[in-house]
Amino acid sequence: MTGTLTDADRQRIARQGMPPLSAEQGVALFDAALGTTQPMALPVRLDLAALRAQGEPQPLLRGLIRTPGRRTAAADGDSAAAFARRLAGLSVAEGREVVLDAVRAQVAAVLGHTGGTEIDQDRAFLDLGFDSLTAVELRNRLSDLTGIRLPATLLFDHPTPAELVDHVHARIAPESSSGPEALLGELMRLEKTFGGLDVTAEVHKQIAGRLEVLTAKWDALRDSGGAAGHEESSPDGDFDFESASDDEVFDLLDNELGLS
Repeated sequence: MTGTLTDADRQRIARQGMPPLSAEQGVALFDAALGTTQPMALPVRLDLAALRAQGEPQPLLRGLIRTPGRRTAAADGDSAAAFARRLAGLSVAEGREVVLDAVRAQVAAVLGHTGGTEIDQDRAFLDLGFDSLTAVELRNRLSDLTGIRLPATLLFDHPTPAELVDHVHARIAPESSSGPEALLGELMRLEKTFGGLDVTAEVHKQIAGRLEVLTAKWDALRDSGGAAGHEESSPDGDFDFESASDDEVFDLLDNELGLS
């Protein structure tokens, strides 16, 4: 019955708190069961530490395992909150990379791999080696990590890591990923990249010009309605920053600075 189990299967069973039995152990327990007067005996090894680490035990095991249920729930909430904070202020692409790394790490843990970098995000979970048991284990791990309720059919609804990442990211990404908070986050990261940069005069001029364009477009947005009651007139007259191309804005700046 167990001859086809792989190392990954054995590791999964052990993680669930039931280390495999050797043939000698199995026979000894069988003999012990024959000699008992109990109406039902279950020959099994239990790793109580592993079971305790899973949080709230299954009803059948509650008489054997004591867990600090409230503290476990709080710890799970803290973990999920920490993961959500990692996504705060990130762009969609950056947030997806964070979720992808997390999903790959959990997939690797379930399959018994040493790291998640070898997990192909476009390969089907079934081809990666998942079955119904490992699918549920991955669902449980991701639910604990993210703090969101995920269905048992998660891997069948989203059959590749890439699809699963898109689904999880859409569920937990901050709603303000394209709003002012995200924009401020982008500016903060841009500011940090300035430190220690060694650029040529030509590159410095190009970057300065691009920043001037962004500043001009931001001022135009403010003057067009972002700051009601603003009465200062723009020195650029009737120039339409909203519809102007970058080249047209560059030409305007060159004219203002006497560079053309």
